[in-house]
Amino acid sequence: METAPESWQAMTPSLAPSISARIRERVSQIETLPTIPTIFLPLLNLLNLPLDQVKVDDVVKLVSYDNTIAAQCLRMASSPLFGLAKAPESIKAAVISLGLRRVQTILLTCSVGRGFAVKEWKINPTVFWKHSLGCAMVCRRLSDKLASADGEKAYMAGLLHDIGILVNCMVFPKEFAAAMEHASREQITLEEAELRSMGFCHCDTGAALAQTWHIADDMIQAIAHHHRPEHSPAAQPLVALVHLSDLLCRVRNLGYGYYERQRVDMVHDPAWEILANEYRALHHMDLVRFTFELDEAIDEISGLVETIFGGASVAV
Repeated sequence: METAPESWQAMTPSLAPSISARIRERVSQIETLPTIPTIFLPLLNLLNLPLDQVKVDDVVKLVSYDNTIAAQCLRMASSPLFGLAKAPESIKAAVISLGLRRVQTILLTCSVGRGFAVKEWKINPTVFWKHSLGCAMVCRRLSDKLASADGEKAYMAGLLHDIGILVNCMVFPKEFAAAMEHASREQITLEEAELRSMGFCHCDTGAALAQTWHIADDMIQAIAHHHRPEHSPAAQPLVALVHLSDLLCRVRNLGYGYYERQRVDMVHDPAWEILANEYRALHHMDLVRFTFELDEAIDEISGLVETIFGGASVAV
């Protein structure tokens, strides 16, 4: 796995030193993120390996590490969403039936959800997870359209792009609550409301946390710059992919639970140009048809959120 840059501040040069120090201090005070440090980082290492080097037993071991996550994964594998003829009766059976990559991304989703059990949400948690999972799934679908893009990396970047919102709920609760209220009242983007109210946004706090996890640089880039991919010094195609997927979700009612009053022109967005220069397949993509496909996926996304974060526990 790549090493994160020496300082996330290098990615956010517009922040005043006093604000940067404040973010760094608050993030360092997060005492516990259950599951994330123990499962999440080894999982990222597995995802960075070629598929033929990933061992089934290693994945099963990660899934089985935490009983709650194991129950969530088994429940997901039993969901009609995955179309298995028979619900698996063990974690190993689920891994074999679903396939390594699918199980890894299920585990990634479950571990993030389990790790951020925020006690006092300042945003509706169901709305947040629908947006995050929606963005992850759109990232993967869009990367499939581009043929040569890495779908699993795209999914991971889409899922993690808004982790700064959870950081803000945990360590800047009053300030973030005011920003959410301002965004809803003025019908502006959450990023704009945060910058007005707080002087920084979830991109900054998310990048700060991601660096403490030593996540690969391209993931940090996606977290730090998904609202302004043209400002990313590296990994621009991945950042642009997350930006467009995030935007597509927000304009198709998979946003943050309020109406955003903004004009959207995908084809003239800087992110579109970044991707068009990298992937020739984008020139032939039917964007209107793709947005209709997204509409059809909303029920699937809602089902995934319910499967992961709702329902009774399942014995392992």
